[in-house]
Amino acid sequence: MSTDEPRTEPTQPHPEALPQATSESKALGAPMVVRGILGVAFGIATVFWPREAASPKHLSMGVDIVDILSISYLVLFALALVYQGLRSPLNVRTAVFGQAIITIPAIVFLFLADQPAELRAAISIWALLHGLIELWNYRQLKSHLMPSDFLIAAGCHLLLGVILIFGDDFGALWILGFTGVATLIAGVIFIIGGYSRISKAKQIAAGTVPYVDGSSGAGSDADHPDVPDESDALGASESPDDKN
Repeated sequence: MSTDEPRTEPTQPHPEALPQATSESKALGAPMVVRGILGVAFGIATVFWPREAASPKHLSMGVDIVDILSISYLVLFALALVYQGLRSPLNVRTAVFGQAIITIPAIVFLFLADQPAELRAAISIWALLHGLIELWNYRQLKSHLMPSDFLIAAGCHLLLGVILIFGDDFGALWILGFTGVATLIAGVIFIIGGYSRISKAKQIAAGTVPYVDGSSGAGSDADHPDVPDESDALGASESPDDKN
């Protein structure tokens, strides 16, 4: 007479016992939403800010106006990064604070910029440095929920920096336009990503969805429901004559 091996169903984590990566991802949700709202607001401002029009076909904007808009954004962006750094995991906290620090020289150079070339240099260097650090953050947060948000944000800023570096004939309006598009795209991604992190962590805490670790979940049985269990395969291979 044979007996089946006992089976146990996986238990859901309780709110007080959430995996560390999930709780850290939830903590990043609110700062990401704040950064996202700021980026979207700046992007919309660059679209609707009044232009100077010598003729209907030739719109322009003064360097001083772009300086003021960019400085205002970077000051608020640095504060949002400090907020994010305070809630970030230890392995990326220094890097996030570094992203806030590199806004300081960019703000100083923008105060001094009175030509489009100087404006372009200040924003492009800031965008490249910020994008590189964001890319490093993505590599450090691969075990967290939805780390690709940081990869997309890094790509937007790196692409902005490259475009501005090679835009030798860009005026202030073009510089502001490309900067606004990059921050708008990254902002939308961060709003969606931040809200999704908060929502997902709440669902895991409530037990409505299972937690799957990013490093080992790809090979779990939960991802492959059609694959038979090893004990079922062994039981199926036994001949009926072997059972009493």
